[in-house]
Amino acid sequence: MMLTLWTWGANSHGQLGLDKVSEQVDTPTKILLNDCNNVKKIACGGGHTLLLDDDGKLFACGWNSKKQCGLENEVNKFQRVWSLSGIKFTNISCGWDFSCGVTDDKFLFVWGSNSHGQLGLPKEQFPESMKPIRLHVNACAVSMGLRHTAIINSKGEVWITGCNKHGQLGLGKDVLFSDRFQKVPATNKLTHIVCGQNHTLAWCSEEKALYVWGDNKHGQLLLTSDKYKKIYKPEKIDIDVKQRVKKLLSGWTNVLLWLEDGELLTWGRNNYGQLGTDKPFDGSIIHIKLPDGRQVKDIALGSEHTICLATDNSLWAWGWNEHANTGTTSAELVYFPTLLPLDHVDLRVSEIYAGGAHNFIVTENKDNEHDSSMS
Repeated sequence: MMLTLWTWGANSHGQLGLDKVSEQVDTPTKILLNDCNNVKKIACGGGHTLLLDDDGKLFACGWNSKKQCGLENEVNKFQRVWSLSGIKFTNISCGWDFSCGVTDDKFLFVWGSNSHGQLGLPKEQFPESMKPIRLHVNACAVSMGLRHTAIINSKGEVWITGCNKHGQLGLGKDVLFSDRFQKVPATNKLTHIVCGQNHTLAWCSEEKALYVWGDNKHGQLLLTSDKYKKIYKPEKIDIDVKQRVKKLLSGWTNVLLWLEDGELLTWGRNNYGQLGTDKPFDGSIIHIKLPDGRQVKDIALGSEHTICLATDNSLWAWGWNEHANTGTTSAELVYFPTLLPLDHVDLRVSEIYAGGAHNFIVTENKDNEHDSSMS
């Protein structure tokens, strides 16, 4: 069975890996990959993309103004990051214009923009645009936002670096930024971490509790935004979830929890329909339902849109659609889960990924097809 990679959405920097630059690609289009042993994970930044294969090899394409691709030049098709060859990566993440990779021995490599210390490197000694460098940091989980980076180490501690203008580091009001990883004061072992544009959320599986800090202008921290515009130290919130969390995800200003029973809980800004409803967010958690009782197989958030794979192999999307990033023919805003047209019924979608305004899906192809587009 052959695995195939497809992509669509914004492509102004060649971040789709289609060997061309264009304003957008409207429908899922096949990517030709060289020297890549299947796809293990894809991470998307503002205008760049990282791809990790099953052998732990790293590939990149797209916007490279701050060396965020780890390459010498900007390329519009996936190219091996040869400066990191010989290193086996198990995880990758992208911020707006910076990137990182976690090795099989849990070391963290960082590269790209260090304008606010978001790489954990002293700004006085290291330039704003960094080639890949290994930090002596233990990272089991990692997330990157607009200008900050957070990791969870093997002890369940959160360590964080970068801009703290909105309190997104959780290190207190007096800290404007940090250019070294610092431990965030939190009480228990944390299992999930996610960075938004200017906020951070963490989940503690043991307590079944949410920890939040940073910008709360749009209620993305589930606190009253009039009273709590910014949270400078972690606040523990009990959201009455008594089950395992499959994924904790964040867009720029919205958050989503995917629970073990398949429920989707979401909150935060809804100016583009990113919460899957046309109603403004009033501070109460919203439950997103797929049409006709469909169950969720996987879900991914971009900066202001969502793509969701159902167990019946149907693909749904909602939110911001200015660059056709929801893959639908709807208007610029898609307020409700809307079906993406996937015409090839013998294609089974196995993985989905979303970035700033672009997406990738991996399909299992029963027959060796040669079509260049799925619709």
